[in-house]
Amino acid sequence: MAWPSDLARHVSGHVLTDDATREAAAADFGRVVIRKPEAVVRPASAEDVAEVLKFAFRQSLGVSTRGAAHSQSGQSLSEHIVLDMCALDQVRRLNRAAGTVVCQGGVKWRSLVEQLAPQRFSPPVLTNNLDVTVGGTLSTAGLGVASWRHGTQADHCVEVEVVTGTGEVLRCSPYQDPELFDAVRAGMGQFGVITEATLEVRRHQPRFRSYYLLYDNLDAVMNDLKLLMREPRFDYLEAWCVPCPQGFKKVGAARQAFAQWFFPLHATVEAGDGPADASLAGGGSALDASKLEGLNFYKRVHTEEGDILEFFTRLDSLFEIWKRAGFWEYAHPWMECVLPWQAASFYIGQVLANLPSQAIAGGHILLWPARADASRVPLFIRPAGDPLLGFGILPAVPRPFLEEALPRLNQASAASVMMGGKRYLSGWINFDHRQWQAHYGEHWARVVELKKKYDPHQVLNPGFVKYEASGATEIQSQGA
Repeated sequence: MAWPSDLARHVSGHVLTDDATREAAAADFGRVVIRKPEAVVRPASAEDVAEVLKFAFRQSLGVSTRGAAHSQSGQSLSEHIVLDMCALDQVRRLNRAAGTVVCQGGVKWRSLVEQLAPQRFSPPVLTNNLDVTVGGTLSTAGLGVASWRHGTQADHCVEVEVVTGTGEVLRCSPYQDPELFDAVRAGMGQFGVITEATLEVRRHQPRFRSYYLLYDNLDAVMNDLKLLMREPRFDYLEAWCVPCPQGFKKVGAARQAFAQWFFPLHATVEAGDGPADASLAGGGSALDASKLEGLNFYKRVHTEEGDILEFFTRLDSLFEIWKRAGFWEYAHPWMECVLPWQAASFYIGQVLANLPSQAIAGGHILLWPARADASRVPLFIRPAGDPLLGFGILPAVPRPFLEEALPRLNQASAASVMMGGKRYLSGWINFDHRQWQAHYGEHWARVVELKKKYDPHQVLNPGFVKYEASGATEIQSQGA
C-alpha cells in the first residue's frame, strides 16, 4: 500500500495510516456498516480536499467525507480514503449587521452556538444533537424543533465553498452558480464537499418557557400541532410517542410485550428579560391560559423556564444517560420519514400497534410537525401537500439483534413510502436503484445529471445512491 505516502506529498494536512486511527474511522453512529479505510486524511484547507479528490480519481479510489460520523448507512465510511472534516473547524467571522456568520464545514453546531452566545446570536434552526458538523447537516438538510416555522438548516445557508468531485474549489450561492448551490444543500455529499458556509443567524431572546403537555390520543396531539402551526404561539414544537408497558399478551402461539402509547408535547416560547417580558419569564395563569387556550391535552405535566442556552442543550442529559447505560455504543438504524398529514394517523397507529415496547430501549420515537412551504431546498424531498408530519423510530439495537431489527425497520420504511411518505436520508437507508428513483421522483433525472457533471468518476461517497440498476450493489459488511 504505497499510495498513502504518495498522497501525503500532495497535501499540507495529515495522512494517517496507523491502525488506531483507521479503526476509529471504521464505523459510524449507525454501527451497522463496517468499513476500515486505508488512510484517514485531516485536511488543512479546501485546497487539500481538492488534492485528495484529484488523487483519488487518478488512483481509482473512493473518498468519504466524515464529520461527526452521525450517518447510519455507512455514508461517512470508506475502504479507501476518509476525509476527516473536523480538521476544518474554525468559526471565521460574525457580521452582526447582515445577520450572517462564516464558518468552516467541520465546525460542530455546539461550538458555533457557544461562540455566538455572547453576542446573543444563534442559527434559526438547530438539530437536537449539537455535536454534529455544519457541513454534515447542510448535506442532509438539517431538521430541528423550529423547522416547522423556519425550514431546514440548509434553508439558512446563503453561500458555500465547495470542492466538487473533480477537485474544483468553487463558491456558490443563489446568485453565483445556483445549480451547484442547490445540488450540495441536502445533496448527501454526492456532488461536492462543503468546506466553508455562510449561514444566517438571528438575535435570540435570553430566556425560554416550555410547557410539558401529555396526550393519550394520537389524533388529539396531531390536531393541536396543526392548530399551533396555524397560530404560531410558540417558537419550538417537539413531540414523542412513549410506551407505557402493560405486560404480555398472546400473539399467535407466543406471548408478546405490549404497551399503551402516550404522546408528550413540549411547546416552547422565547422570553426576554425586560419589563415587557416579566409575565412570560415568571409565568402566570393569564399568560398560560392564552398560550394553552383550545388545546386538548390529557394533562399539563410541567412548566420549565431558564436561560435559552439551556434549551438549546436540553437533550444533553438524555444523551448522557444513553452513554452511561451503554446504549450509545449500540447500533442505531434510525428510520425517519415525512408523511402526508392525512395518512399519518393510520400509518403511525399501525406501526405502534406492531412495535414491541422494548424495541426502543435506549432510544425514542419522534413526532415533528412540518409545513411543506417552510423549506425551499430542492433536494430536501418531502411529500406533496400541507401540513406534513415527521415520524422517526430511533432505536438502539445490540448487534446480535440487528438481524431481527433491520427487516422490521425496512418494512416500516417501505410502508411509509406506500402511504405517500418520503424518507429523511440521515437515517438507515438501504434503497436499491428502483427505490432511489422513486424517492427522488421527478428530480431523479436531474440528480443523475448533477452526478455526471460534478462527480463524473463517482469518487465521492460511492455506493450510497444507486445511480444504475446494473452493477448496483447492496450495502456490504452489515455484520448483522
